[in-house]
Amino acid sequence: MTAALTFLLPTTLDTKGKETGFCRDLIAARGHRCLVIDIGMIGEAEIEPDIDRHAVARAAGTDLTAIALGSKNDGILAMGRGLARITRGLVAAGKAHGILGIGGGQGTMMATSAMQGLPFGFPKVMVSAIANGGQAFGPLVGTSDIAIIHSVADILGLNVITRRVLAEGVGAVIGMAETASPASGEERRAVGVTSAGVTTPAARTIREVLEGHGIDVIAFHCNGIGAHAMEDLVTEGRIQGVIDLSPKDVIDGLYGGIFPAYPARLWPIRDAGIPCIIVPGTLDFILDGPLASVPPERRGRKFVVHNPVHTHVRATYEEMRAAGRWIVDRLVGGLVAIMIPNKGFTQTNREGGPMFDPEADAGFAAGVREALAQHPEAAITVTDYDRHINDPAFATEVAETMFRMLGKTDKDRP
Repeated sequence: MTAALTFLLPTTLDTKGKETGFCRDLIAARGHRCLVIDIGMIGEAEIEPDIDRHAVARAAGTDLTAIALGSKNDGILAMGRGLARITRGLVAAGKAHGILGIGGGQGTMMATSAMQGLPFGFPKVMVSAIANGGQAFGPLVGTSDIAIIHSVADILGLNVITRRVLAEGVGAVIGMAETASPASGEERRAVGVTSAGVTTPAARTIREVLEGHGIDVIAFHCNGIGAHAMEDLVTEGRIQGVIDLSPKDVIDGLYGGIFPAYPARLWPIRDAGIPCIIVPGTLDFILDGPLASVPPERRGRKFVVHNPVHTHVRATYEEMRAAGRWIVDRLVGGLVAIMIPNKGFTQTNREGGPMFDPEADAGFAAGVREALAQHPEAAITVTDYDRHINDPAFATEVAETMFRMLGKTDKDRP
């Protein structure tokens, strides 16, 4: 039988008292404990919390009087900060095993902002009235593994709908906490790889080679928050090496593509001191939206309509040169190898392909070497290969290089 676990239950007790009590009682009926945290700001708490709203405000460096005098948005941000500080402390001390939030807009924003600061793998469930079709989930989830359940009905009283959906939330978070991760593989090293459809053959080869050496490979799509999520896991110590095979967000960030890099891109890898391989996959194009939305300054260039909402527009020599310089500048101080496949950087950029332009591709290497000339102290190596990025021989060399950089030797191979 599973030992008693402790679940955090942050809610606005001035409006969600009955619903919170219902969840607390269900958790107790399963033989577990519950810490109710009040994040309400105005009315009286409908049930007694274990951690009251005054403590949450103090954790944010303020008090409820100051919060009442400010805007509602400022209050939500402050209570979210206080909740985050409290939950991080409880989790770090081993005093909590899962967190369940229930709420509408206000409760959802505060609870999920705290959940985003908790480690990967720690059970996080949000039952939310705003988790539906038109809602953008980026601000709620960030790069974390929060599970969101749409409450269908507003969480305003207990009825045939809300009882069921709240019970599902309780069951979900308890199930997560009671289900331990499989022991096998937990001790294995892991390498993060950025990938895209146009670099998938290379990513697959890299995965096969490294998995054959007993190393897990975790792929992150280059569009959206993939690189950010990867680097958050680097910071948590869950990834021991990075192969940035498809740093698409770099050139998008420099030239107005639709998936720009987040502000700290590459710094977590440098700061962690882990091995990093940079390959210029996907740096040969800027990602725009539908063809009609391509900016005037990029019309007339080579392009590929990737799908109805994504257009790949060929990057120029100068744009790729700037990307090379930017990457090196960010990684000075890190352990880095830059590997350049001179016969093309993506599936469509190869001889005879619609995006083939080796003269423009040469801009990346030029930018890299110019930046390195300014940083002679950098532990960054640069190697050119007479291969295409998706050639198995090139991808295999990338994987083997990472294997060596991780400090492995032939005797360590399975």
